[in-house]
Amino acid sequence: MQKQTPEEQVLETLDRLSGMETSFCAVYVAMSRLSPENRGYRQLEIVSKLFEPLLTHAHSRLFLLSNHDFLLITANPSLESIDDVLYQIKSLFQDDVLISLQKASEFEQIFFLDQEMDRLKTLVEAHRQKAATDVQPPAVSPFVEAFTPDILEKILGALEHMDTLDFIRRQAVVKLSPQGPNKVFFHEYYTSILNLQKALCPSTDLLTEKALFHQLTETLDRRMLGALGHVSLYDYPPAISLNLNISTLSTPIFEKLAKNWPTRLIVEFQLSDIFTNLKGYHQAVQILHDKGHLVALDNITAPDFQYLDVLRLGADFVKLFWSPKWMQPEFERPLYALVKSNPKAGLILSRCGSEDALRWGQKMGLHYFQGRFIDAILAALTKNTCTFGQECTLSTCLICRSVLSGKLRQQCVHQRHLDAPLEIKVM
Repeated sequence: MQKQTPEEQVLETLDRLSGMETSFCAVYVAMSRLSPENRGYRQLEIVSKLFEPLLTHAHSRLFLLSNHDFLLITANPSLESIDDVLYQIKSLFQDDVLISLQKASEFEQIFFLDQEMDRLKTLVEAHRQKAATDVQPPAVSPFVEAFTPDILEKILGALEHMDTLDFIRRQAVVKLSPQGPNKVFFHEYYTSILNLQKALCPSTDLLTEKALFHQLTETLDRRMLGALGHVSLYDYPPAISLNLNISTLSTPIFEKLAKNWPTRLIVEFQLSDIFTNLKGYHQAVQILHDKGHLVALDNITAPDFQYLDVLRLGADFVKLFWSPKWMQPEFERPLYALVKSNPKAGLILSRCGSEDALRWGQKMGLHYFQGRFIDAILAALTKNTCTFGQECTLSTCLICRSVLSGKLRQQCVHQRHLDAPLEIKVM
């Protein structure tokens, strides 16, 4: 008996569901639309794990189609849970051109089977026919190395002979308020772990070993601070933020950058670092404030916010990690109350991947925003106001704006425009 293809299994499952009264929906994620480097064995494995919260009952099943797209079929769906999973998947590939251009409709689709059964069947049947005519190469599962001290040593050795600026990226935080002006408030500068991993150890997941990853980030902190001393921009934002380990603030390289950088510094800290060194954190806050610099708490999730009085940690800014979970009443109500009672609190909605996230933040009374949707707005403004804007794509402009030097930035024929201050029309 010939083995069924994944598409045939899906069609058979859909036929069985046709006579059932239970409400079903299907979630389709088009991995095949991503860049080749983002749809390898390791990425498929990670995405399959991200789907696990939606596979908690008997009427849920996840299919991996012949072209490596995912299709989840589930009964009595929780749209909030689905949105949360889809957000995590898109965040995983935020550097991919498809995601960076906000083409969500080409990457994800949700089908409500009581109304869209035929449309889904048509899609799956088209995949079935294509799989039947294509010559499928044998599946190859690349060996995924564990992150070991030996690999860490190799990475650190390689970094000694590389330009760290190649891995540094910037992302804007904008201020949007009815009173205006609406403009870039500061830039976050950070080392792109994804690009570093692709360049130096593509078969190793650097996030799997926390102790080794922490050692790596301490070295990356120092390398980034040293590299920033060689950056030359046409225009500087009012401030820049750096996501650093607490231990980095006591290094001579930080002291040198803090003294010579032409604008104000904002240092971002992770909660995990703060609570393993609370005394060191409070000392760091005092030192930074004494020198006229500012402090931000990074990646505060909805559950973090529920159990933590963020304002008591003495930071000037708090980055709220956007996800649909924030829209749940138990998280939304206390945030709204905090904003009402502290209208000048520096709350930043980060990871804004869509206009919906921005609109929700504005409804909550927030004025500071960061994320891929903001990046796309700024890239569009840059392109539209540039003398040579018609000669490049939005994707190219988006990439060129995100880097500080090197070949990617050199793609731009009018680099001065990449650094120019922009005023955003009221949204």
